[in-house]
Amino acid sequence: MIEVKNITFSYQNHKVFNNLSFSIKKGEYLCIIGKNGSGKSTLAKLLAGLIFSQEGSIKISGYDTKNPKDLLEIRKLVGIIFQNPENQIITTTVFDEVIFGLENLATPREQIKEIAEKSLKTVGLFEYKDRLTYQLSGGEKQRLAIASILAMGTDILIFDEATSMLDPVGKKQILKLMKELNSQGKTIIHITHDRNDILEASKVMVLSKGEMKYQDVPYKIFEDDEFTPFLIKIKDILEKNNIKIEDKNINIKDLVRIVYENIS
Repeated sequence: MIEVKNITFSYQNHKVFNNLSFSIKKGEYLCIIGKNGSGKSTLAKLLAGLIFSQEGSIKISGYDTKNPKDLLEIRKLVGIIFQNPENQIITTTVFDEVIFGLENLATPREQIKEIAEKSLKTVGLFEYKDRLTYQLSGGEKQRLAIASILAMGTDILIFDEATSMLDPVGKKQILKLMKELNSQGKTIIHITHDRNDILEASKVMVLSKGEMKYQDVPYKIFEDDEFTPFLIKIKDILEKNNIKIEDKNINIKDLVRIVYENIS
């Protein structure tokens, strides 16, 4: 679905990528991690066709991001959710925000209401459809941004540090929504600095100094201690102390419960 071939990108005299290549299959849940300055957010903008590489190509379902005639189709296929949802909210009410994009796409009037309501139900905001956008919490604003993108029939969703400004409850809601959307066939690209987030992905890419250091399933990458999430490190420590944990998708509550059961 996404083919990145030998792209080179620079900001003035600073080279971000040099001959970077990879592919993403339809329906994958890819998590992209890396330190600050590794090129994560730049890559998000390149994939969404917001900026363009100096060399190489990026094709989304056969459409080339560098071809002006293909950009409209790419914008229909790819949606991006940024770190701060307030930067994406334009209108004053929740419902108006979702129908804004539909109106710009000249969607038939009789279909707009149905599509908008379905999108709001998907993200759990239908009951807030008449609420003013400034009254929403940070997590609710992010869900509204997602609903606006889903309404336009987007198949690929890029989350660019979309949970970094949220409290733990808001973050959990967005991560759960990502997983649900992926189960419905959406391609999810989650760009994050939190290594614990990679536990939800089907594949993980690690960027380092503009190069791809790894692209593999999460537990293959865990073999490198630098990228092992906190939960996995704790799990390994427990197992070294003869507390066996079978479930690979362990969470912090399960770890606490297991420890309690073994010391009580």
